[in-house]
Amino acid sequence: MRASVAPEFRPTLRDLVAARAGRRGRWALAAVAVLLAAALAYEVLRPVDDGIDVVRRAGPVTFNFRYTEPLAPVPPRGAELLRLEVRRGEKFVQSFAVEPLRLAPYRGDVGGVLPVLAAREIEALRGRYDEFELVSDGKTRVNEVPGYNVLFRARLGKRRLWGRQVLLPGREPGATDGVRLLLLATPAAGVSNANEVGIRGVIKRPYRTFRFGTEKRYAD
Repeated sequence: MRASVAPEFRPTLRDLVAARAGRRGRWALAAVAVLLAAALAYEVLRPVDDGIDVVRRAGPVTFNFRYTEPLAPVPPRGAELLRLEVRRGEKFVQSFAVEPLRLAPYRGDVGGVLPVLAAREIEALRGRYDEFELVSDGKTRVNEVPGYNVLFRARLGKRRLWGRQVLLPGREPGATDGVRLLLLATPAAGVSNANEVGIRGVIKRPYRTFRFGTEKRYAD
């Protein structure tokens, strides 16, 4: 039976040891939480001769790509994992952003699921951009990974805005995690229609080099 200690005789040695151990325990738990978060998400930027390599892990999805100046990282918006932009002063020119994509479990070919998902995505885009108009949509591939393309035009203030959104599930059969690639461009980027977004201009590079995993096979 442990003897009681009057308040005026505290803290005892036992109290001090217990408090110290408690602090160590809390620090240890905090350290574990930080390590787990680092294991689930990280980003590496590595300068190379002809651009900057990006390797990004976000939960179960890891991807990589290369970009060049004048694209520059800016704070992500909303659920975006990362965002690159070109601006001339305060004037927006073009951007490349990666967002997480989550599919409900499905059977069979993902190609049958993507058009249904795209219909909802198109409505979301319609509510997001002024004077949204769908230009075209359909199946696509990004470095051999099946996806779904949505091309559109809209307005950014008084200026024309063109966009390309690509729904890209992971490479594994039945994958329910993936990404949305969102590419936006104005006439100042040197494009004249939605089909040229990601085909011309500086955002072409991250789009054409985007791959799941860490393996890099970059070519223009």
